[in-house]
Amino acid sequence: MKKQFILLYISLFISTISFTQNKVSVDFSTQKFIGDQSELNRAKYFSMHTSYTDGSLASEADYLFDKLGVHFGRTFGGPTPFKNGKPVLPKLSDAKILAKRSAEHYKSADMFKTYGTTELIITDHPKQGFQLNVDYAKVAEYNAEYIKNAYPIMPKYYEVINEPFVHAKDYVKTWEETDMVVTEMSKFYNEVGKKVHEQVPNIMVGGYCSAWPEVDMKDFDHWNTRMKKFMDIAGENMKFFSTHIYDGANVKGNFTYRSGSNSEAILDLIEAYSYKKWGVVKPHLISEYGYTANGLVGKPYSPELNGTCLIAYNRILMSLLDKPDRLLKAVPFITGKGSWFYSDTRNSEGNPYPWVILRKLKDGTYKYTHLKKFYELWKDVEGNRIDIHSNNPDIQVNAFAKTNKIYVAINNLIDKEQQVNLEFLNSSINQVNNITIKRLYLADSGIPKLVLFTNNSSVNKLELKKGETVILEIDVDKVDFKNTVTENNFYSTTYLQPIKANSAINFEIENVEVAAKGRASIKMGIGRKHDLSKKPKIRVNNKEVEVPSNWAGYDQKPRDAFFGVIDIPFNHSYLKNGINSIEITFPDSGGHVSSVILNTENYK
Repeated sequence: MKKQFILLYISLFISTISFTQNKVSVDFSTQKFIGDQSELNRAKYFSMHTSYTDGSLASEADYLFDKLGVHFGRTFGGPTPFKNGKPVLPKLSDAKILAKRSAEHYKSADMFKTYGTTELIITDHPKQGFQLNVDYAKVAEYNAEYIKNAYPIMPKYYEVINEPFVHAKDYVKTWEETDMVVTEMSKFYNEVGKKVHEQVPNIMVGGYCSAWPEVDMKDFDHWNTRMKKFMDIAGENMKFFSTHIYDGANVKGNFTYRSGSNSEAILDLIEAYSYKKWGVVKPHLISEYGYTANGLVGKPYSPELNGTCLIAYNRILMSLLDKPDRLLKAVPFITGKGSWFYSDTRNSEGNPYPWVILRKLKDGTYKYTHLKKFYELWKDVEGNRIDIHSNNPDIQVNAFAKTNKIYVAINNLIDKEQQVNLEFLNSSINQVNNITIKRLYLADSGIPKLVLFTNNSSVNKLELKKGETVILEIDVDKVDFKNTVTENNFYSTTYLQPIKANSAINFEIENVEVAAKGRASIKMGIGRKHDLSKKPKIRVNNKEVEVPSNWAGYDQKPRDAFFGVIDIPFNHSYLKNGINSIEITFPDSGGHVSSVILNTENYK
């Protein structure tokens, strides 16, 4: 017997809700493209931070890789030219010998025949991958020779060093010298990129693998001395730019949420500078994302920490799902069994690594952690993207369709409960035969819960707990697209502009294509002290636009300043084909407009 979702939900989840009119509209009949991408690439988004050489996972392969559809993500299996961590140049003659050993290791792995894949990122630890005052060209030649012979299936991505710049102090005596190390590391990347792309054209080299992308720190000094410097020195020979996105505090800094407007601003700034420098947006690679903080390593297993991580994974994933046209791969930081950690010097009590999917019990057996719920939640979600829209940036949405299934994903980005009204456009509701509802949320205890509700005939409201993710799996007779909508982003060559009171900042957006019907918005990245205005006057082609007071995520008050993207929707009819002008005027001085991107959604 089918049940009405609202009655079932109220009986199980009674809470005080803020009844803001949040509306999510979905249209089963309209296929959506972002750039030229519509089909969800699961290998791009649903991987683990491990490789098919991890023999400890072979016994779990059926469940993880077949049933849940998990893919492989990243491994420390690079050339490691400085295995002893000393500045001794490796012999080129050794590269092929060591590479052949590596190839045999890969081929003899238990999971190689069934799960061997090109969908893998290889990297090296800093001291094993880089040393100062050596001939970088010779090291690059060694690395290229190694990579040519080391992998029976060539990985797609080579991230030269893991989180290099936060280890700059390891090579010198004073902090003042670290700027020189960053420069030298960037020169090294440039040489490696040039040589490897020349000799191994079917692998993509990139970096720098930013651990702590606090780009707005010290009035964007961190940007200028880290990622911008890297792009200026090595960017020409990089196929992608890689970044780690963590809620919490990665390496150093205050606790902060990157999920939401802050991570959007970081990635938009990289895109804006890429466009300014080369006239194209080189893609991102997010080789780690999730939650971290100081003091987690070596502590007893915590289901509550798993819950915090799950919230972060979903918040960041929902944002990255909006970037399939400029994102190569995104790897949630979820590892395998982490057997290496039980003998680690930081782990005297034999506790599991905080981000493992399987933890060791006192009797030596292994048990799944709550992190498997990330993959259980997203199990089977695939297909072509369909049109879905939220009127609140704190309600993240994505939707996909295949054959006779619709998947609607809705996430609550903030730490308070929210009610969402669902609107099914173009008679989509009439196609619904049955709905299965998967809900991932934290119980009052902080322990994550994944709950399924089956046999629902309709859903018109959802009451979301803080940080909750819901996936509606909707059965339909068939998916029949009658319309398309194509989303594109258009960039200005003007970026990172200082803000002066009552002084207009002008951005010119070229090559805009406009349809008769659609949606439009400005993605405005700003970095300003908290007491300064976030509501400038904006004109698009001399027509005034209203700036909202809300943005994706929290108010960022724990940070020293606000740095985020504010999405500003406006009337699509204001746009024209070709060149469009955007004028931004703040009432007070201070900070920067970091990027301005014009986002269009054209209907056909």
